[in-house]
Amino acid sequence: AAITTHALFPRQQRIGQPPSLSLSQDVVSVQSTDGTSPGPVVSVPKFLFSCGATFMVEGLANGVTGMAGLGRHPISIPSLFSAAFSFDRKFAICLTSSTKSKGVIFFGNGPYIFHPNIDVSKDLIYTPLILNPVSTDAIYYEGSPSTEYFVQVKSIKINGKTVPLNSSLLSIDDQGNGGTKISTVNPYILLETSIYNAVIKAFVQEINANVSQVAAVSPFGACFSSNNIGKTRAGPAVPPIDLVLQSELVYWRIWGANSMVQVNENVLCLGVVDGGLNPRTSIVIGGHQLEDNLIQIDQATSRLGFSSSLLLKQTTCSNFNFTSIA
Repeated sequence: AAITTHALFPRQQRIGQPPSLSLSQDVVSVQSTDGTSPGPVVSVPKFLFSCGATFMVEGLANGVTGMAGLGRHPISIPSLFSAAFSFDRKFAICLTSSTKSKGVIFFGNGPYIFHPNIDVSKDLIYTPLILNPVSTDAIYYEGSPSTEYFVQVKSIKINGKTVPLNSSLLSIDDQGNGGTKISTVNPYILLETSIYNAVIKAFVQEINANVSQVAAVSPFGACFSSNNIGKTRAGPAVPPIDLVLQSELVYWRIWGANSMVQVNENVLCLGVVDGGLNPRTSIVIGGHQLEDNLIQIDQATSRLGFSSSLLLKQTTCSNFNFTSIA
């Protein structure tokens, strides 16, 4: 049934001004789980959604047919599901790095158990979610805060060495500019130009001297011959990148599987992209950096939990038991 008295403006960063769509409702059925394996199918009545045109998914990954609203909003999927099933406004997302296997998203509390019987929820590292007081949507009411998820990155380290950069860009100003957010819309991490240049320079300095830098492949600015880059459980053997959070002891380590992109058989590129001068957000952590990392968003306590690379735990996001019914 369509709710014609309301309009929805879905935000897709790559298409600019969003269209006005009618808000509709229906019953949706989803697979339940105890965190170990699939349970019975359950239904959510009065589930709100909109039907959009195909151009709404232009610029997104191949095969994408729609968008799921997971932000801080009363009609986002986490809000609707928590109201329907009386659990905390919490969800966890685990994106697979493979085009041939599925990732998984959990709504509600853990555990999150992946083969071989690894409960990822036990080893999450937590950092506060920061509320951006100014909406980052294309259309919003004055005074509305952002519905996106921001964290406080205080510095960046490469190979354990702090990258020199303008630290004021890491905080959100009174206009809502700056800071760091999580986004599955952007395929790779976006960095404000001065941060981007500093990270590229530091990474090139720290990579093994036997590794040859080669011509850049768009949209990346630093690419290397893969001939002398070794392999580890967590991907290519390159300097780790640390996003230092609320203290020096709390950091999100990005290993080679999430920092490097194989652009062809012989070339690996550092998977960071120049976000331009004066972007709305200084650092946007993109989808590639999230692959095979479990990310938990807890709206109720306003904190983010992250696992870092599951490859180090000898599992992946595709290793949830999707077949056996509990």
